[in-house]
Amino acid sequence: MDKLMVFDEKMKRRMGIICFLPVVCFGICLAYFFLLLLPLTHGHPAVSSAVGITSRNYDTLFAMLAASAIITAPVFIYCLVILARVKHMNAASKLMWIVFLSVMAPIASALFFIFHVKDLPKYVSIHPDIA
Repeated sequence: MDKLMVFDEKMKRRMGIICFLPVVCFGICLAYFFLLLLPLTHGHPAVSSAVGITSRNYDTLFAMLAASAIITAPVFIYCLVILARVKHMNAASKLMWIVFLSVMAPIASALFFIFHVKDLPKYVSIHPDIA
């Protein structure tokens, strides 16, 4: 008898929030950086160049990017475990998703949800473990 995983609407909504969280975190970091650079677009003197602004706000930018990376790591592992346990994908597709998740984890987790998890049926047969 095959083991089944239930992907009802509540589970898919929860997975969607989890998978889109890294994109939101890195988007906030990018928006903060652009907000810091906004005075440069209004014709202020070149004394406050992008390098100077970045060096003055390095601690905050580093903390925000580190927090985003720390949030992305468990989401990456979560997506890999879901991917490894699903039976209906062939090995080539799984390998492609593993490489894509490894290289571009924040964006790939959101795309993994959109292209793979969102369209899964309610009951999916899974492997008992990831080995």
